Amino acid sequence: MIIYVINKTNMGYVGQFYSIAEATSYCLGAGISSNVIYMEEIPAMKYISRVTYVDGVCIYNNKTYWETTAWTDKVLDNFDSHTVTDWMTLSVDKARFKEELYSNSTRINQIYGIAGEINYNITVGNEFVALFREECVRTDFKNTSPLAIGIKLESVISLVQTGSFREAKSVLKSLATDEFLTTERIAKYIAMMESADAIDYATSEEYYYEA
Repeated sequence: MIIYVINKTNMGYVGQFYSIAEATSYCLGAGISSNVIYMEEIPAMKYISRVTYVDGVCIYNNKTYWETTAWTDKVLDNFDSHTVTDWMTLSVDKARFKEELYSNSTRINQIYGIAGEINYNITVGNEFVALFREECVRTDFKNTSPLAIGIKLESVISLVQTGSFREAKSVLKSLATDEFLTTERIAKYIAMMESADAIDYATSEEYYYEA
């Protein structure tokens, strides 16, 4: 078991330890024991962020929200006064929100430079594909199939997996709707990509797609 210690003030990385006792002893000695978060690594478990809406606003993997807003608004302390749901608008409980608050803010805090922003997009992009596939698996199809949808979205998925959210959004907007890719579902996916896009672009989106 590995314990990671995070400073609550700036969500900075303090260190990793091999037991709670070791981590506690270090923090007591450093005089920071009342201002840290202890996170336990669970071996062989892939963490995927699912929280998508807070009070109806899409905050999916959003840098500003998880690094700043969620903390300044003290959402965790007043959780019952907020409506928190996942990408399928299913309710998210306080324990899950707390897990994502610490995990998302930690990995966002580790972003450094444009390469780091791109890498963050790639990580989130692959998680996004997992959520999309879950939605496919949970849908009872009548007039289309997961294979047909996969073929239709092949270029979108490839772009998302390379963190190219702007390009993926452009392709999504051009697709014809169908039983699964409804106007509402396409708009949801676009909103999720816009929320999660961590890249500081040199060119505004208005001109980004010009040849």
